[in-house]
Amino acid sequence: MNSYKHRREIILLGLAPITPEVKGMWHKGYPVHQGETEASINFATLYANKKGIIPDQELLRREWLDFVGTLLQAGFHLNIIPFPAELNRPDSLYHDAVFIRDGGLIFRGIWIKSRFSVKDRMFEGEFHAQLIESKLGKTVVSLPEGAYLEGGDINYLETSNGSYYFGGLSRSNKQGHDFVREIIRPDHYILVKSEGYHLDTVFTPVVTVDNRLAAIIIAADGISPESMAQVRSLGIEVLEVSAQDSSGAGETLGDYAVNALIAPGVMVNSSRFSTPGVEEALKKLGIERYVTALSSFRYAGGSVHCLTNEVY
Repeated sequence: MNSYKHRREIILLGLAPITPEVKGMWHKGYPVHQGETEASINFATLYANKKGIIPDQELLRREWLDFVGTLLQAGFHLNIIPFPAELNRPDSLYHDAVFIRDGGLIFRGIWIKSRFSVKDRMFEGEFHAQLIESKLGKTVVSLPEGAYLEGGDINYLETSNGSYYFGGLSRSNKQGHDFVREIIRPDHYILVKSEGYHLDTVFTPVVTVDNRLAAIIIAADGISPESMAQVRSLGIEVLEVSAQDSSGAGETLGDYAVNALIAPGVMVNSSRFSTPGVEEALKKLGIERYVTALSSFRYAGGSVHCLTNEVY
């Protein structure tokens, strides 16, 4: 199968264990986080908070195990790192740390550590860095003063038609992205202003089996006109999707289908795209589709892309 031809190595953080003091992930509800701007609020956690939603721990664990099985089926090689005990205490229940994507970016032998604009999540970056350093032997690189960067705002890929770096400007700033740019020196560098709290809630690239960037799926209503113009200037097919395929709108929570893990010829996400024509376009491009339900994580505003991080 194509997915096995282009095997990718992925990091996952294991689920936080249930203890006598901590009754499971988000067992007291989903915390509402916001960065420096109003647009950076996590709509899903706001929705869950208003509705008083508490995840069913048995369902959450079953969904996570199915998710792991789906990644293996899709041909990914997994490094599952234990959840840090320091973040699984009654006085530290933010637990968004399971979204290891947000903690930083691996590039060759280094881990570029995020600096969170969400103050409640700053400790996550420290513990992620310690784990990556000890378990994978990567050298930790910190951002300069005044630079903010969260991994969910980064979509970096190396393709047969060049390397691409897409950076979100919701919870990250230009200084953070420019620092990374100087390290990895991508062929294409585009910063995207969006209303999504992370870029990966409104955007995913699509790469064909021959490792060519063939399309970009984007929730255009949440993207600034200037950023949309920049994306279109690449000359790559743009597939616009509805808010339902992103984080949602109004009183309706979205499906986060756009929050996808991709590899050459492969896409894994938590829902089929509801926007007409998108699944057909992916089929035409020869993309192998894998879908794994993650409803318990959706209320935290995260999905497949958030739960994974590539080892480049």
